[in-house]
Amino acid sequence: MTALLPEESITEKMIRRGIDRDTIEKFLRMARRVTHEQSGYVPLNSVSVPDSNMLLDTRRDSREFNELDQRGVALLPHAVVIKLNGGRSTTMGGEVPKGVLIAKNGRSYLDIIAGQVKAMREKWQVDVPLLLMNSFFTHEPTLEVIADFPIPVRTFLQSEAPRLVEGTLEPLHTGTDEDWCPPGHGDVYESLRRCGLLDELLAEGRKWAFISNLDNLAAGLDPWILGLIKRERIEFLIEVTDRTEQDRKGGTLVVKDRCLDLLEIAQIAPEEQDLFMDITQFPVFNTNNAWVDLRALRDALERGGLNLPLIQNRKTVSGNQVIQLETAMGAAVGSFARSRGLRVGRERFFPTKKVEDLFVLQSDACMLDPMDRLMSNPKRPPTLPVRPRVVFGADFLDSPLKMNARFEDASTVSLVRAASFEVHGPVFFERDVTIEGDVQVRVPTDKPVRIARGSLLRDGTHPSNSD
Repeated sequence: MTALLPEESITEKMIRRGIDRDTIEKFLRMARRVTHEQSGYVPLNSVSVPDSNMLLDTRRDSREFNELDQRGVALLPHAVVIKLNGGRSTTMGGEVPKGVLIAKNGRSYLDIIAGQVKAMREKWQVDVPLLLMNSFFTHEPTLEVIADFPIPVRTFLQSEAPRLVEGTLEPLHTGTDEDWCPPGHGDVYESLRRCGLLDELLAEGRKWAFISNLDNLAAGLDPWILGLIKRERIEFLIEVTDRTEQDRKGGTLVVKDRCLDLLEIAQIAPEEQDLFMDITQFPVFNTNNAWVDLRALRDALERGGLNLPLIQNRKTVSGNQVIQLETAMGAAVGSFARSRGLRVGRERFFPTKKVEDLFVLQSDACMLDPMDRLMSNPKRPPTLPVRPRVVFGADFLDSPLKMNARFEDASTVSLVRAASFEVHGPVFFERDVTIEGDVQVRVPTDKPVRIARGSLLRDGTHPSNSD
């Protein structure tokens, strides 16, 4: 049985951190749910797959698309771009904000996003604001970086929440920032309201916000989607894409109690998780690209807030088993009367969570167009997936910090004709190696090999001569 919530010690710790009373009470309400909910699991027989009325499609004839695009361009003065910029680069071997990492062509994520917004402003001669939601970890470094940007960038801070020790629910006490975590990207709505930016944007005449993860450079403010939202009077729209075996654990869009809802694997009982991950039963998953009507958001928050399911994220921190209480941004889809899903292609979804993702992003399989939007290289054969699948075995790259020890220059490895690329064992790649088709490089752990400059590796397994 879960312990009683030690509200006094949690409150005291948050007060010492300088957190306001309203935020403290909201966190305590979240934490009380841990002690009162029996399981929190959603039975899969209580949900269904959304039909075409609730899950819209991107496929449009050219006339309809052009009409929506023209309508959307006219609405750009009322739009704003918000990027979630709270993440560290720990999965890529760094301890700096992910936004300052080099993403493509020697430019950081933040540089490229600012370039996207700048290009949009120049093409359509419209002032579209760029907002960044920072965490306590990313805020100060981000302010230093954006000071020299060619466009103004507004920032706001998401909340901080104490990590709770599993079993006792006492707040973690290490005396460091490791005691704290952001409460998930679902906090974007309350944080936007709390800092006053929501009212500020509405006073400026802004009506819609496009929100997405900073590390998904494929996500941009496409005017035609804005035109669709206006035409259909949509209050909240979440972009989803077809599930594959690689992302079958991702959150999926369902209908629950006759309303759209986002269902995460953490909400599913262990015995039903295989069914949840069946991509034929639940064929789409959440890209975390969301569009929200700012007036509808303000009204919902004033009515008492959004109904966001609680996610208990379990981690080990400084030798302690802890629970991070979080909410998901896309889960707000269930809090609006006129919410819809939009089925998009993979071209709008390429988050870089692992070093393999960054490797693909920096390769010639991906390009930035003249407006700094991420796109697939036109030279990539249409018979191949939008982007190649890359797997680095632990015996090849047990730490992202070893990239330089395994590649002379990883960005020169050509993947434009690659379907998949796997490497296992102590291999070193010189410059300008080309991968075509499905390629595996497997060598014994006691026999290091070197792939010579200019080599072509084509379909199959490729052991090489030992050094």
